[in-house]
Amino acid sequence: MARTDPLTLNTTVMQLTTSMIKLAQKELQKKGLYQGMLDGKINPGVKTALGSINELKPQWHYKQKLIGFIQLLCIENNIDTGPLDGLWGPRTAYAYDVLKQFLETGIMPDPWRDVEPLNLNPHEWPLENENELIDFYGPPGESRLVLFDSPYPLRASWDRRIKINRIKCHEKVKESLKTVLTNVLNHYGLNKIKELKLDLYGGSYSYRKKRGGSSWSTHAWGIALDFDPDHNQLKWGRDKAEFAKPQYDAWWRFWEEEGWTGLGRTKNYDWMHIQAAKVR
Repeated sequence: MARTDPLTLNTTVMQLTTSMIKLAQKELQKKGLYQGMLDGKINPGVKTALGSINELKPQWHYKQKLIGFIQLLCIENNIDTGPLDGLWGPRTAYAYDVLKQFLETGIMPDPWRDVEPLNLNPHEWPLENENELIDFYGPPGESRLVLFDSPYPLRASWDRRIKINRIKCHEKVKESLKTVLTNVLNHYGLNKIKELKLDLYGGSYSYRKKRGGSSWSTHAWGIALDFDPDHNQLKWGRDKAEFAKPQYDAWWRFWEEEGWTGLGRTKNYDWMHIQAAKVR
């Protein structure tokens, strides 16, 4: 009877990416254990190097050893990765993102578990309550919408060939929105914005009710925006959403300094969605 090898389960194997392998190759080189190319492939030299590390159990599959090596790197840099077991789960995935940013920038981001959204509201945005929204913004619809030039070029998330240079929004949020996006541009720069997909625009104004609900969406006032919907889907939490990763900390800080609310940061779902309305 054939034996099922637990070391080749998807939880271990499927998470390996070229960037992960390149990171491991580079760090193995630094330790003098690997002399080969940084090609993102688990070649014989990588396997030999991993096999020489005492903390990695000899019976582990080489892919499990590579994940174990990443866990060791996290431990060396005081990043909580959970047990050294060579298995890939949400805890190790988050630790890897922190490690990668630290190795690239030399800056250790604060873990999201220790970071609360900034409780600021300099423009006195109302609560997401239909009566309060109408009192502050007027009735939903196009009557108070304006167009303005985005500080950096956007791409339509549904078709990246489409360039978007102007955003339609409620007149009351225009200047605040410009401030946020200008801060994003000044902090990240165009290349990093594109790399992090902060230019993938999912839309703002849409005269519609909430999905599956009877009340108006904040999009119906033009006071909400969606970014990179494909990688921050409605029901995804911190374990899957791209915008939950540490490299987006500054992105969220700029929105929260202006009083905007990200549903991901406050409710841990719909990480694409940001609105000029508070939630309880």
